[in-house]
Amino acid sequence: MIENIDNEAVRKEIANQISAIAILAKPDELKKLLDVFLKYPEGLEVAKNNWSIIYNNTNNSPSVIESLSKCEEAKKDMLDNIKFLINYGNYTDISDLAKELAKIEGGSEIIAENFEYFLEDCNINPQYIAIPLIKTELGKEKLKKYFGEIKDKFFPGSHEGQLYPKDFFEFIEELKDIPEFEKEYEDYSYWAKLYNEIEMPNPETLDFHTILTMPRQKQIETLILKDAIFVKDLEFANFVYSKDRDEKKLIFEKVANGNKYKYLSCGSSSLIVQAGDQVVKIGAGRRKFQLPYHPRIMMPYFRKEYSDGSCLEVFNYGVVDSAQITDEKLLEIYKELESAGIVWGDARKENLLVLTKDNEIPDFIKGDDFGILGFLNDERFPTNNHTVLKKGDIVICDLDMLYTKDDPNYEKGYMDEIIETYLKDKKREKLLEEH
Repeated sequence: MIENIDNEAVRKEIANQISAIAILAKPDELKKLLDVFLKYPEGLEVAKNNWSIIYNNTNNSPSVIESLSKCEEAKKDMLDNIKFLINYGNYTDISDLAKELAKIEGGSEIIAENFEYFLEDCNINPQYIAIPLIKTELGKEKLKKYFGEIKDKFFPGSHEGQLYPKDFFEFIEELKDIPEFEKEYEDYSYWAKLYNEIEMPNPETLDFHTILTMPRQKQIETLILKDAIFVKDLEFANFVYSKDRDEKKLIFEKVANGNKYKYLSCGSSSLIVQAGDQVVKIGAGRRKFQLPYHPRIMMPYFRKEYSDGSCLEVFNYGVVDSAQITDEKLLEIYKELESAGIVWGDARKENLLVLTKDNEIPDFIKGDDFGILGFLNDERFPTNNHTVLKKGDIVICDLDMLYTKDDPNYEKGYMDEIIETYLKDKKREKLLEEH
């Protein structure tokens, strides 16, 4: 049809059938047709007289706004009848409408004038209603007034992954060098930079045969990696809302010491990143923040639980995939802790690392602030008797599930197969002794 549009009869037929075409055509094909059709007088006449029918009938109504606006009369009429555009037509979310309106002259002004309607009904892609506000004085006033509510639209909740920090940080970057939003930019621009700096690996999609034949440990690692992107989004959402955001920023900056952060690994609710020879673990508050001390447990440089329910830990970097970390070594360390009265709830090789430098206690935690690290004040596990493990020694680097053997709130996570076998054998031996 498009290739014959220079034929007057074809254009007349399009004009006569425009209502049916709008209903039946695919939105992208309809847009292509309108873009060509409106170059002709017949097309401009159709847009002028029938824009509302075309808009209301098409399967993705906002997609035709830019095309229809090529007719000045249609554009003016659409902007004068914004309530029609809001209340009629087919679109997934009102942000779709804002996105297309912002592309046409006068659209940003209309969004600002009717911003409350857009804000109330927006459930996804709030950047499309927020960014147009920057372009007009009224819009800036509205953006300043409703900044908190707009921010909340990017983070409606963790249910089904409804978090959009990437979009929020892109919106924040738009505020750079706008005097009215100097404070908002200062509040969040560091986290925008850090978010973009930490690039996540793309989890591979596996076929059924691979899934069924891969070792259990590999399945666990793949499942965790699958969740890594969401965990990152969740942690940065927490940064946005944390009352301790400024303190956390200072820690991140101090640890980085000019180096860039990179993704290291991920847990079910934590993200581990590295800058230089330092590692930062961020995530939800630990199941049991206070833990028993043992030299095999890696001594953090900093460890603190915050009022927002999060935890921040800083460690020296170590090698996590060393050939030294064998099944046998894992079992040996598990038994070592066991004999010291400590239960390790997720004994896995990936929770061990080989130290790249001596695990000495930093000077700033040797005094009264030592408790900030969260080791139990328990004479069975004396922290004042710290044994400095040396470069090349193996330590536990995940402190999330370490308990005293009499802890009633003990939780068990994933265990490597050699530990599961050891525990089953112990249980079997105990049953035999009892009978």
